[in-house]
Amino acid sequence: METFETLFSRVSTRDFNDKEVSAELIERILQAGMSAPVGRARYDTLHVTVVQDGTFLDGVTELAKDTSPRARAPFYGAKTLIVVSSLMSETPAIEYSNVACVIENMAIAARALGVASVYLWAFVKPLENAPALLAKLGLPCGFKPVSALAIGYSDTPLEVFDKPRHSITVNRI
Repeated sequence: METFETLFSRVSTRDFNDKEVSAELIERILQAGMSAPVGRARYDTLHVTVVQDGTFLDGVTELAKDTSPRARAPFYGAKTLIVVSSLMSETPAIEYSNVACVIENMAIAARALGVASVYLWAFVKPLENAPALLAKLGLPCGFKPVSALAIGYSDTPLEVFDKPRHSITVNRI
């Protein structure tokens, strides 16, 4: 798939099946994340955790189940969750921008590799109130989870698009 086709074809998947993503594909997806732009090139302020521990995923699901209807299955059945954490910065909100860039790069790479994905953040807040689960992430001192990308495969085939499916208003000055 060429670059623009990949960009136009990236979608959020919310119906993962049980097929596991290979270690090789996960590594390529992580490499794409590591190629993302990061403010002031402070890559040392970011940390990535690949979660495939079903007990952890079940624990977070249990924790989040009362926060919204979708929270009953916050990972949509995905067996792999890539959590991106950050040191909280003295520059307001830059950690959210940096993490978003990393996750977007990984989502685009996943699509290029035929892997489905969905950008997640709703589970992060409830996780703050569960120190035992948070500790399982093994984060370096001072790091906090910001967002994540769930990856896997879907029984619904990924479509290929040759133009954007959405629009954002634009003005020119």
